[in-house]
Parts: sequence; C-alpha cells; structure tokens
Amino acid sequence: VHSARLRLAAPGCCGAGDALVARREKLAAVVATADCVPVAIAAGDRVLAVHAGWRGLVAGILASALRELPATAGAVAWIGPAIGPCCYEVGDAVADAVCAVAGDDVRSTGASGRPHLDLAAAVTAQLAAAGLSRVVRLDHCTRCRADWLWSHRRDGAAAGRNLTLVWRRAPDDRGAAPLRAR
Repeated sequence: VHSARLRLAAPGCCGAGDALVARREKLAAVVATADCVPVAIAAGDRVLAVHAGWRGLVAGILASALRELPATAGAVAWIGPAIGPCCYEVGDAVADAVCAVAGDDVRSTGASGRPHLDLAAAVTAQLAAAGLSRVVRLDHCTRCRADWLWSHRRDGAAAGRNLTLVWRRAPDDRGAAPLRAR
C-alpha cells in the first residue's frame, strides 16, 4: 500500500495497510515485502508488523505504529531483510524526502553518481528518535540475495513476497520466546 495506514489484527482478513497491530496473544501480525523494510515490534501486550518503504517512512508509518504501543521504553524491534544501500538507487527527490525524516546518514552516492538510500538505517533512526533502543537488524539485501529472498527491483512485477510475522505467546507457552519474527 505504501502509506501510513495501520490496521488492527483480527482472525481473517484485516484490509489493506502498512502496519498491523495484534492485541491478543496467539494472534499473529504479518506483513509482506519485496524490497521494503519489514519491522516486527513487541511491547507489553501488543505486537506490530510494519511494512516500511520510503513512502511509508515519509508518511509516518512508524510513528503511527508506535502510538499503538503502551510504551517504547521496554519495546524490542526486529528489522528484517530489505534492499540495501548497495542496490537502492533513487532520485534526488526521494532521497531528500527520506533524509528529511531520517537524517542525512541514510544517503550515499553510488558509482553512477546518483543517490542511494539505506532504508533499514532510516527505520533504525526513526525507532531511536522515538525512544526504542533495543533493535535487532538482519542486514541482507533482498536484491543481492536471489538465493533466498524476493526483490521487486531484481525480479520486477513477477517478484514474490517475503513474509514477516510476529505474535505474543500465551503465559502457558513454556520456553517460547516473547518475540518471534520470521
């Protein structure tokens, strides 16, 4: 969707959006990505799955999602594979828009002289600005890793989707980790 639209998870279909919040245990929040950044966040009784592309970052998808948490101080986030700065060449207008909301450190210049963006770093910067410091990043470029990841930039419209899901375990689920993301 590439927006700042957040949906509440419920059994069945929840409608189109770029973030899904689950407020019940054993109910997963899921997002599909091809090059955009998948983010799984857990805090208190809530888990969120966020699809963070450049448009969503500029529109405030992370801020919208984080407002659903009881607090960010105890939250933990997982940032999954996305297109890396090695492959994410953009125009000046896109680079300027992302830098305006995430800082200039997310921009570099590629061999062609055109701007490249590090979307995962932009997500990390926005999470840190919101007070969320416990962040785990899985830095694999979707475009480079054709062996196990889908990429729209590499495969075009025929690209499949990488799924990221997170759920909150029930108190009786012994030995299960409180945050699960795949």
